[in-house]
Amino acid sequence: MNNNLISVITPAEKNEEYINTALESLRKQAYTNFEVLVLHSDTESLKKVTDDAYLDDDRYRFIDTPADLNVGAARNIGIEEAKGDYVYFLDSDDYISENMLQLLSDNIGEFPMIRGRMKSTDFSSSSVIILPGTNKIKMYSTRRYNLLRTNSAINFMISKAVIDGMNLRFSEEFKTYSDLTFMIPLMEEIEMIPYSYEAIYFRRRRNDPINNPSLRQSPLEQLTPDLFGIYNQLRTEELSEEAQKYLDDKLLNFYRKRLVPEFKDDSTIDRYFEGLVESIKKIDPERLENKDFILKNDVKAIQSNKKSIFRKLSNFNHLLRDIKKGMASKKGRKELLYKRVFKNMDFQDNLVVFESFQGKSYSDSPKYIYEYMLENKKDYKFIWVMNKPVKIPGNPETVKRFSLKYYYYLARAKYVVSNVRMPNSYIKRDGQSYLQTWHGTPLKRLAGDMADVHMPGTNSARYKRNFNRETDKWDYLIAPNQYSSDIFRRAFWFNNTMLQTGYPRNDILTNRNDDETIKKLKRRIYLPTNKKIILYAPTWRDDEYYKVGKYRFDLNLDLHRMKEQFGDEYIILLRMHYVVASNIDLTDLEGFAYDVSKYSDVSELYLMSDILITDYSSVFFDYANLKRPILFYTYDIEKYQGQLRGFYIDMETELPGPLLMNNDDVMDAIENIDEVSEKYKERYEKFHERFCSWDDGRSSEKVVDAVFEK
Repeated sequence: MNNNLISVITPAEKNEEYINTALESLRKQAYTNFEVLVLHSDTESLKKVTDDAYLDDDRYRFIDTPADLNVGAARNIGIEEAKGDYVYFLDSDDYISENMLQLLSDNIGEFPMIRGRMKSTDFSSSSVIILPGTNKIKMYSTRRYNLLRTNSAINFMISKAVIDGMNLRFSEEFKTYSDLTFMIPLMEEIEMIPYSYEAIYFRRRRNDPINNPSLRQSPLEQLTPDLFGIYNQLRTEELSEEAQKYLDDKLLNFYRKRLVPEFKDDSTIDRYFEGLVESIKKIDPERLENKDFILKNDVKAIQSNKKSIFRKLSNFNHLLRDIKKGMASKKGRKELLYKRVFKNMDFQDNLVVFESFQGKSYSDSPKYIYEYMLENKKDYKFIWVMNKPVKIPGNPETVKRFSLKYYYYLARAKYVVSNVRMPNSYIKRDGQSYLQTWHGTPLKRLAGDMADVHMPGTNSARYKRNFNRETDKWDYLIAPNQYSSDIFRRAFWFNNTMLQTGYPRNDILTNRNDDETIKKLKRRIYLPTNKKIILYAPTWRDDEYYKVGKYRFDLNLDLHRMKEQFGDEYIILLRMHYVVASNIDLTDLEGFAYDVSKYSDVSELYLMSDILITDYSSVFFDYANLKRPILFYTYDIEKYQGQLRGFYIDMETELPGPLLMNNDDVMDAIENIDEVSEKYKERYEKFHERFCSWDDGRSSEKVVDAVFEK
């Protein structure tokens, strides 16, 4: 058994939040003869967030590096400082299984290098179970470049003598793909590499590609010139056939997967064409023999160095791809017409498309903006996206979401108004104005502020990337208060016009808060007018779902007990979040409990209600305009704050009402609602000033004046 010293090189710049996980995975190693070189531009600051166990262990060396170094340059410093017989590169946002170094050491034998297996993970602590006696070793020779599919030097253990003898270093000129300048000469020199299947490296998928991207998540503007530069530097005729094929395929795959989609907007061709020509000319013609016809023609046009010919070919190929994709489904055919026909038609300058909660209701701020315009902007034509027939004042034209008419009007409307994200297929045209009203003051962390995303059908990185693509389209965003404005700017990566007007949907809470209106609203849905109303409006839990887009909700409120104690004085309205798919069983609760989840306008429910019970839903910010009692039923607050989205404000000290943990607490608070209101009076007044002061009953007017032509 070898007992050689292994130098683990770990650049830690911008990975301060992950470094302890990486170091912990090293501390747990069965193999103990190693040193760790932690590289950072400010090691004193880094040590403040590092566990003391590593500061007191002389195997962990913290080495200062110049600021703003690329990771390749930092690794080069690590190589110079390394004292080990072998070098192992561990990225500081990743971690390794407990037997990693032992397995690599046991199985490297006389070979100069060995590689372990890579597993991607979204989590901070994945693990594996290796059964006793299992130790699969595979040898790579002519196919050794398969070990470089990740373009990375991580998870290779390499002889320090070989590194020094070949004077191997990472490129310091290029930020991305710099590992290839280290690894390809090494792979050329070493023709047989053992691979240990049980030695597992956990590579973390970085969950914030917008604010804190990994190198793999770098923007195309960074990746493209770096790949061209690395390719041109390495791609010579002296390389082995395997190395030439590896580099050629890497360039062709990058072109096909990353640049071809980018060239849908043919103006981007200008940015990359010169570098593309220089690199593509080096590709071995034999590499194209088994490639598809379109790629062969593209390469030929690029090699001719005639940009105008390539641009025409690229546009034609995109048309063919769109037609092929579009003809595969009914929805695809509609999107094809939208992209290729409707989007090229002239705007209708007076046309406004309204959509609320993905066409599920006539509601929220879009409703109140529309009704203001109906009275004050009579020269506009209005389209409402409605999935089911609904009677709307003014009888505007209604269209179903994803219908042919939906795409037609979406393409031709000068104005689009929505309170949630539009579908990914929506393409915002130059000159089109997109007003995003959003749908609440945030309590739970939003988009870019979320550490992890626990939603079906996506992961953190994909969710944030798609959200960012959406927010890039917003021209205007409504903020209900300064607190929200500050959060929206950051969490939505929003750089356009913030309308600090308050929410149009709250105008009714100021302008129509009178007995006559409230009685009229109650009669409309057949509620008794001689009883007070409790409104229960909880949010949805990100991790409680049936399937993508369909969430369940466990009520956790004893309605039968509430009916028995309060049925003579109160009724209760149950308002579930719009993404919740559950049907509530109200057997034996007739005349007391009413499911109003499908009632379109929650602002009208606020007006009718005397008490609000909620949890982590943003409804209480709006309800506070009425200065009526608010109770917070937060039975799972530790899970929600710790594991799901967390909160922006301190629930225990800033909310205008008590946190209730069980049904007994809820019953007691309702029984003594006057005392509860008096206890929280001062906090309520501060809360109202902070979150409701912009809602003056004129928000719709201010928004319309700002967005729509006079």
